[in-house]
Amino acid sequence: MSDVGGTRGEIFDLGYRHYDGPRLGRGYAVRSLCVLSIRNTFGIGRGALPKVLAFSLAFFAFVPALIQVVAGALAGGDFEILEPQDYYGLIQVIIVLFVGAMASDLVGNDRRNNTLVLYFSRPIRRDDYILAKIASLAVALLSLTLLPQLLAFVGNWLGADDSTDWFTSNTSDLFAIFASALLVSAQLAAIGLLIATFASRRAFALVSVLTAFLFSFVATQILVDLLDRGWAAAVMLSSPLYVMRGATLVLFDAVPALVSGPDGDADAQIAYADLPGWVWVAAIVVQTAVATWFATRRYRNVL
Repeated sequence: MSDVGGTRGEIFDLGYRHYDGPRLGRGYAVRSLCVLSIRNTFGIGRGALPKVLAFSLAFFAFVPALIQVVAGALAGGDFEILEPQDYYGLIQVIIVLFVGAMASDLVGNDRRNNTLVLYFSRPIRRDDYILAKIASLAVALLSLTLLPQLLAFVGNWLGADDSTDWFTSNTSDLFAIFASALLVSAQLAAIGLLIATFASRRAFALVSVLTAFLFSFVATQILVDLLDRGWAAAVMLSSPLYVMRGATLVLFDAVPALVSGPDGDADAQIAYADLPGWVWVAAIVVQTAVATWFATRRYRNVL
């Protein structure tokens, strides 16, 4: 106790003690960050606007599958109005909007709220942080890429005249649905989050993601019509949405027959490139890996 210049000071024993409980470690921290990020992606624990945005986009991604199921139930028999390899083309803009909106929140909020220093204190490493964010966005994207296609598949299966024969004939599609959904979700999540790490504001991140995906798709579509086969293939391999489309067609064994020249249609242009199927699958893996590497490198220099 002291009394200096009329100011009285007191010291209290508040009983602060060293923590002796279990330490769950780095793995638990990373898993917790993934779960928290998935919840944040769908607005759980946040305000109404993030919830409405996320669930509205997810609902619109289900619309083609719901139409297929209803049409199949009403028509009866083996009635399909939607080929499985065409699903991403129908919801392409919805997926990109989801990536742009959610990627900016996943990494932007932590920078704006200055919480990165808390994450990086311990035990989460910088690479852990961005890898957890990419994984969480990829898992969230599966609700737009995988679940609607499974719904359409199950609806067609249950509505078939001979469900056993239909399932046997379409088993390969089931594998392609899972493989394409995983590859597409990982690719879009990695590229989207990489772009969002360079944007300081949510609007800038959204516009940047839309530009990188949709503008590059349109520009590629125009350029391919003007280039010869070799350069056209190179340009298509640089566009994320073209690579996504090419890999999807390969996995579903639905690449169109070779054409003599491109006619402005993306599928025909992919056929015009005349690339081996494995090139498209390798390209989507490479794009995912490169985007992930650059994202981790960027966060090694943060703070």
